[in-house]
Amino acid sequence: MTPIIHRLRLVAIVVLLLATIAAGCSLTPRDVWIFIDNAGAKPLVVEVDGHLATKVAPGEFAKLSYPPGEHRFHITSGDEVVCDVTKNLEQSDRIGVGRKYVFNPDKTNRYQTYQAKYGVNRLAGVMQAGLLKYQTDPVIKRQYIYRQLLKEIKLLPSDAWNDVTGIDYVLTPPPAYVMSKGTERRSVLARVDPKLYERLESMAKIEKPSDKDIDSLDELIDEILSESP
Repeated sequence: MTPIIHRLRLVAIVVLLLATIAAGCSLTPRDVWIFIDNAGAKPLVVEVDGHLATKVAPGEFAKLSYPPGEHRFHITSGDEVVCDVTKNLEQSDRIGVGRKYVFNPDKTNRYQTYQAKYGVNRLAGVMQAGLLKYQTDPVIKRQYIYRQLLKEIKLLPSDAWNDVTGIDYVLTPPPAYVMSKGTERRSVLARVDPKLYERLESMAKIEKPSDKDIDSLDELIDEILSESP
């Protein structure tokens, strides 16, 4: 076998392997995850496209997976039809990240997203921010600290259906610790008490916070996170 023929055969083998890999997997995950959360006192019976998909106990959630496209969700609680809706599940447009939705059919639950941080003190980190030490105006300084604290928790809209693509842990506790040489973060979606949700919404509207407001916000964040998984 001549060197040229040998090289051509190697090229053909590589091309065939790449084609096989491409056919077997995609850079963007195709299936879409739907987390159905039951905030009611009765089990939910979930049918998708006319077929029984799952039953969700009160206070629990179920994770479903379907290909992108339109799907009909028919959900009942006892004799009551909670919802009968068709949703378009969009395929992920992010490499290596699957599309995720959280679906709270009766719109009772409220949700937050936050970063589980390992080896970080929240308020100390805010106070030691590089630009903050050069700020002499106490009003601007308090505003900066307050806004940074507000970034610790993001409230999701009170809609029944929310896109939560990119969240590492949906309605699931993050690990208690991670092994790392530096700071590590994991994104988490969790339920939040509606009263705490409203308090944080209200505090987010304060434009000129006082030192007392900063302390109250820090305590509220602690309270919310302490009740999170």
